Amino acid sequence: AAAAPNASSEGHQVILCPYRFDANELRWLPTGEAAAKVRMSKEAAKNWRLVLGNQSVALSEIRSTSMLSPNFLILELVKQGHVGLRCEDESGLKLFVAELSKRKADYERFEQYDQSSVQSYFQYYAKLANQQNMLQDGVRTSTYNRAIVENVDDFHGKLAMDLGAGSGILSFFAVQAGAEKVYAVEASSMGEVVRLLADANAFLTKKIEVINRPVETITAAELDGKVDVLVSEPIGTFLFNERMIESYLCARDRFLKPGGKMFPNAGTLCVAPFSDSLLHWEQANKNGFWKNTNFYGIDLSAAVQRCAKEHFRQPIVDYINPECLVSKAIETRFDFMTISVESLQKIEIPFDFEISQPCLVHGLAGWFDAYFEGSNQTVVLSTAPWCSGTHWYQIRFLLEVPLAVNAGQHVEGTLKMEANSLQSYYLSIFMRIKGTDISSSAPCIDLKDPEYRFYTSANSYCPPGTAQAAGQQPASPQQYQQAHFAQTQNILPGQAFSAQCETRAPWVEATAVWGAAPQRPETAPMTNGFGPRT
Repeated sequence: AAAAPNASSEGHQVILCPYRFDANELRWLPTGEAAAKVRMSKEAAKNWRLVLGNQSVALSEIRSTSMLSPNFLILELVKQGHVGLRCEDESGLKLFVAELSKRKADYERFEQYDQSSVQSYFQYYAKLANQQNMLQDGVRTSTYNRAIVENVDDFHGKLAMDLGAGSGILSFFAVQAGAEKVYAVEASSMGEVVRLLADANAFLTKKIEVINRPVETITAAELDGKVDVLVSEPIGTFLFNERMIESYLCARDRFLKPGGKMFPNAGTLCVAPFSDSLLHWEQANKNGFWKNTNFYGIDLSAAVQRCAKEHFRQPIVDYINPECLVSKAIETRFDFMTISVESLQKIEIPFDFEISQPCLVHGLAGWFDAYFEGSNQTVVLSTAPWCSGTHWYQIRFLLEVPLAVNAGQHVEGTLKMEANSLQSYYLSIFMRIKGTDISSSAPCIDLKDPEYRFYTSANSYCPPGTAQAAGQQPASPQQYQQAHFAQTQNILPGQAFSAQCETRAPWVEATAVWGAAPQRPETAPMTNGFGPRT
């Protein structure tokens, strides 16, 4: 069985003799040092490292590997430059190099991704319309602004890096907080806009240096030393979609000074069971078209079950009415200062919920908080259901077969997440009524293929302070949603369901986990909703 992603592990070991390149003779010569044992090694909850005898080298310090011959390996290391290693065991060296290449590709994420996914990813963020969508998320932008400008001690006179700079807004905030210089790292063509805006604002022009490519390809020689602070908005749906956080950790390993700061420095995944019969009904009945037994003389009903399973495989991204939650949420904290890239390949969240009322549990609801624990202030960006809406919304993972649970009973199980090559995760849920054999599961949910229900259902919930902030009524979107819903659900014109949950939990039950009354950050005016984030 494969080792757990957070466990200690040792890789294939070979005996290698060190060589150096003689520039005068233009050939590799033995260094005279004794042959050493070389292997890949991983301590618990840390990144893999290359062990060369008594020396340990981080993957972030290995720039390249190449085979000069079947028994001669050349490593390009950040500190030592090119190092030659000769091995008498050709087959052993082949296994070792294969393992080293795999570990390095796993660490430097773009090497392992489906290239069409990467291309689509950068094309999406290269569009000003999508940058505008994020900038107009008042909760997101104002919280980042506060986190940066109110922590002057972490920025004043400091060297900063903004990873995935987008429009450059976080780089500009860092300069406003007193940063001496900011490296704005943006791999898409949006880097041109960062330069354009910086040149158009005199106080930014000499403070911003745009690096227009992925952080994984940047060398230390391109920077004026390591940076004092990293800023980034690497957050996707349910925190980890897009897998941008892995690049954030890669930048930490390679470019952040010891004792440097990260904004954000931690994230918390929150999950809670929910009951929402209307949502479950919508998903279960989206197979209506395939129930047609005479479609141009063809019986389509054989595809009904497959259609239903496809819809239940989709996570639902919309705003969640807090009254749908039927237990207190559990939180799992991820410390970006210390976690390894490898630890995010497989994530498991065990849970044990005490249900607050008799209900049908239709699945798990999820959201996240991001923490900016600076030297002057701690600022929290929350996407919880009782807070003002953001462009991340919340997310729900449905059980095709809900669980009927009484008040006081416990529901236990595990949420598992496994990273994939599409810059996202496949999720699975197993849920059981504690002390019984009654269980249900969702074996494969595709985090990258959500349904943005806020736009597709007339019954979607909108939190107070979100739609009303701009003083606009969502008449036109609602008309579109109702028409779409009627077409897909076979509802007669004029009919609609009122958006409400099957069961209701007291407000204090939904928010007790936070230990305080619900906080609603002040937001800039926004429309009734945000465009989907990939």
